[in-house]
Amino acid sequence: MYELLKKLIFPLLKVEEKEPTPPAGPHDTFQVFRACPAFLSYNLFFWKLYVAIMTFWLVVVSVVLLVVSRWFVLLVALFVLVVVFKAAVFYATTRLNYDMRWYVITDRSLLIREGVWVVREITLTFANAQNVRVTQGPLQRFFGFSNVEVDTAGGGGGGHEGSQSTRPHRAVLRGLENATHVRDLILEQLRKHRAAGLGDPDDHVAGAHSNLNLTTLREIFDEAKKLRDTLAVPDKV
Repeated sequence: MYELLKKLIFPLLKVEEKEPTPPAGPHDTFQVFRACPAFLSYNLFFWKLYVAIMTFWLVVVSVVLLVVSRWFVLLVALFVLVVVFKAAVFYATTRLNYDMRWYVITDRSLLIREGVWVVREITLTFANAQNVRVTQGPLQRFFGFSNVEVDTAGGGGGGHEGSQSTRPHRAVLRGLENATHVRDLILEQLRKHRAAGLGDPDDHVAGAHSNLNLTTLREIFDEAKKLRDTLAVPDKV
């Protein structure tokens, strides 16, 4: 049933269930990761909770209406159709959101594709990456998966100084069964990137200024020492 629904929805949304292409440029490594089945079970848990709550209220409202008058049977039938339709749409979008989720890691960047109605692709270059960590809430621990969060320096998008363009960004790889492996892989790429001297250009500029200031201070100190020795008056015998 779901596969038939997916074949009907994909052409309407003009999306394809295929592996995304990596960002432009040569890449020495290219690895693709998907969310684990436990992540789907986690999301379907909320769907089941939604269905249970809606069913409870549907039964309560239906009983009250039918007790008041049997003529409300048509209204009850309408409520049932609405609840069934919403539950079906919720189920389909939950499954599609799982199928449309992709994570691509190259030696230069990280790409995340997610979304159903609005497909989003997030590309982060390792030159701007700052922090990488694994997160796991109690319910996520119960289902057996974790997330990997990557913080990056602000970038992209115009605007005034101090606006959204200068704020840090966070990319989240959700629903990973091997989150520690993915985190270590990203950290390894970060180490290679920084060891090759491909980090943030601002870091290099700051380092150059630091070296320049230190050299200037040493020269000033040496000149002051020479001047003191020159002006020093010899002691009288």
